[in-house]
Amino acid sequence: MTMAILVIGATGKTGRPVVEALSARGAKVAAASRDPETGFAGSRTDGVLPVRFDWADRATWAPALEGAEALYIVGPYAHPTGERLVADLLAEAHDTRRVVLLSVIGAELLPEEAMMAHWERAVRASGKEWIILHPNWFFQNFGTGFLPALRDRGVLALPAGQAPVSFVDTRDIGEVAAAALTEDGYAGRILTITGPDALTHAEAVAMLGDVAERPLAYQAVDPEQAEADSRAAGAGERTVISQRGLFQVMRDGGNAPVTDVVQRVTGRAPRSFAQYAAEHAELWRELNAAE
Repeated sequence: MTMAILVIGATGKTGRPVVEALSARGAKVAAASRDPETGFAGSRTDGVLPVRFDWADRATWAPALEGAEALYIVGPYAHPTGERLVADLLAEAHDTRRVVLLSVIGAELLPEEAMMAHWERAVRASGKEWIILHPNWFFQNFGTGFLPALRDRGVLALPAGQAPVSFVDTRDIGEVAAAALTEDGYAGRILTITGPDALTHAEAVAMLGDVAERPLAYQAVDPEQAEADSRAAGAGERTVISQRGLFQVMRDGGNAPVTDVVQRVTGRAPRSFAQYAAEHAELWRELNAAE
């Protein structure tokens, strides 16, 4: 029997690939976002129902949850009391029997301000069939949040040291999540999702420079300086503390292991960083390169 699936955070870095992977499987999908009218155009998501959902507006919860037998949840990172909201949502999800939560590698090691451990406890205690995803850092960060620094200044400065990271493509996360949402056999499991190899940020940035045909560099930044820079840029203290924990896990080697989850779940090898770089080479070229 086909379940009705609600994807929360459907226009985000992982939400959109989850919707696309579910749509490719012929699943009955509702794509939840704050602005559903503009979120999903195009043939890759034909048949997907856009619905309005806003973590900050509880009046949107019940209409979005109605009839949803399975949920994909991207938690409310930006909400000031977001640690409580996943538990509150699950208490209202009366039709839901399966929950797939996006978390992060090392969630149990992060400070409480990071919220992921709160959300994991909530899904475990919900009485529903749960699966928790622990993906590594995304390839796509280099084409979104890291993009201005790389394209405009040619240098990515982070407090990551020289730690190797088995970066992963969000499309692979989407396909693993789609399997967990639609297939049996994953209940009560944490799926740690990585790419096929571990690279330092310096190695990854060098690959981007090769495909963009320009010099790009990585600069390791002192963690305390990175925090000061974040505060100066307007980041809230909760964000600063969360980032501190994430980069500490990375520098301690927590993001280095490579798993076979993508291969086992999807039947194919995970996408490589080299593939991602080649597909998007134009992103990291200088804006005035043609002038």
